[in-house]
Amino acid sequence: MKVIGEYSPVQEVYSIDESFIDLMRLPLNLMDHMHSLRRRVKSWTGIPVCVGVGSTKVLAKLANRIAKKYPRFDGVFDIDDLSYERYCKLLKSVEVGDLWGIGRQSAKKLNRIGIHTSHDFYQSDVGVIETLLGVNGKKIYKELYGSSCIPIEAIPPARKQIVSSRSFGCDLKDFDELNQALTNLTRKAVNKLNNHQLATTTITVFIYTNPHKKDKPCVHLSKTVGMTTAIQDQSQIIPLVAQILRLIYKPGHSFYKGGLVLGNLTKNYQQQDLFSITQNSQIQTMARQKSNTIRSVNKRFNESIKYASELGNNRWLPRADFKSNRYTTSWTELLVI
Repeated sequence: MKVIGEYSPVQEVYSIDESFIDLMRLPLNLMDHMHSLRRRVKSWTGIPVCVGVGSTKVLAKLANRIAKKYPRFDGVFDIDDLSYERYCKLLKSVEVGDLWGIGRQSAKKLNRIGIHTSHDFYQSDVGVIETLLGVNGKKIYKELYGSSCIPIEAIPPARKQIVSSRSFGCDLKDFDELNQALTNLTRKAVNKLNNHQLATTTITVFIYTNPHKKDKPCVHLSKTVGMTTAIQDQSQIIPLVAQILRLIYKPGHSFYKGGLVLGNLTKNYQQQDLFSITQNSQIQTMARQKSNTIRSVNKRFNESIKYASELGNNRWLPRADFKSNRYTTSWTELLVI
């Protein structure tokens, strides 16, 4: 993403492998610029990428789809260069559910009234689209006509919640095995919480059995706990998650997946509690300093300090028998020639 960001002053990191950049009013040859971007990412990271160019986000996503599908475009496609006839022909070849922003349920609603392709969507009445899909559907409709309605978010919006969950490598029955898994997942969630300088006021812990087994009903166990004061300290959150897990745990079940949700996130600052007499106590200050020290050491030395509840047989870890080597992110797995 850093390499891509060098090609535009405005960038939105949409996902781990997808990004939008703004190229308006830049004095350059657009296609040459994008081919240069593609070559540099390939040269510096070894990762092949495709670039879709369009006047709106929806059109750029559609162009990216074409760049991936047809090798003759050499990984870069500008949808705005198409004539109206060719653009309509392209829309006819794309199912409406493949449009960016049209989910599975929205596609079903559109299919019921005879809208099956992106061209059907394009030719529909905007009022009908807004009635079925709301404001977001109307924005997608207008973006197909070249009117930008979904701006690039250079500054990501503040998170509302952090979810950390995992399907276990095998079904877990023992409480200590579940606690080991949940402790690991909690520490990852707390790291994200601190990286975004946030604190949480609600914690939800959940575990459930395999929903795909037809011979046994799925058992879903969860509990949410709220706090009067926002917390972000792992020395507080990890023991609390263990207590919640103990409350919901029922022996005799084989649990397939578990996790936690940190909700009602707020800015990370110490809010005063009128009913707490130990708000600024030395014990709390030392606990925060200890947690910060542990995080710093783990960040530098690859998670070398662990809580006792994180240690165990590791049966919860997902199976990775066919995992590819991490040539670009792990020193121990560098490609040797």
